[in-house]
Amino acid sequence: MPGERDEGIILTFDDGEENIYRHALPILREFGVRAVVFLIVGYIGEKNTWDISLTGRRVAHLDWNQIHQLKKGGMEIGSHGMTHRNLARLSTAELEYELNGSKAIIEKELGTIRCISYPFNRINPAVRRMAARAGYRYGFGGNGDDDLTLKKEAIYITDTRASLAIKVTEKPPVAYGYYRTQQKVINFFTLATMIARRRSDIVLKGQKIKEAS
Repeated sequence: MPGERDEGIILTFDDGEENIYRHALPILREFGVRAVVFLIVGYIGEKNTWDISLTGRRVAHLDWNQIHQLKKGGMEIGSHGMTHRNLARLSTAELEYELNGSKAIIEKELGTIRCISYPFNRINPAVRRMAARAGYRYGFGGNGDDDLTLKKEAIYITDTRASLAIKVTEKPPVAYGYYRTQQKVINFFTLATMIARRRSDIVLKGQKIKEAS
């Protein structure tokens, strides 16, 4: 887990989908493995309407009861922002909402949290400064320069044992470079989820959260 040792692998789950509780948690418990689960706070207990669905199928996000059970099971909970936006493109006020607002809501329910996972791996100096100011100790996404820009490797359904080994060891360099480029391309195209969404939807979501809190 973050901060426990100088080297190693940290298992993380972005987006906070319900299948983490139903499918991943029993396996993690069986093998005595812990992980960090990052929540899109504005969609806790709701469907993933923030994302584009080519099939029309919607996935449920974790609800608070399941989140509490994950924490009791040894998982660490972190923030993935409020609405899964590209943080590098936001104003200062919007960044405060995504970083500080999501952190405050989680901490009101669970106590202090330490970790943030930047949506789409998008981070710049302004985002890093704001994350530090908000009180995060560990940030996942970036080039691995420090604890707030920890390098994050995406694992896809198409990955094999061989590709996983390359991503973990970063060897051979040519093959690793290919997978890093692949991840950047995938992240680039998934940004369409933000482009396709109407800004009014995000504003309405924000108002709903503020009223609830």
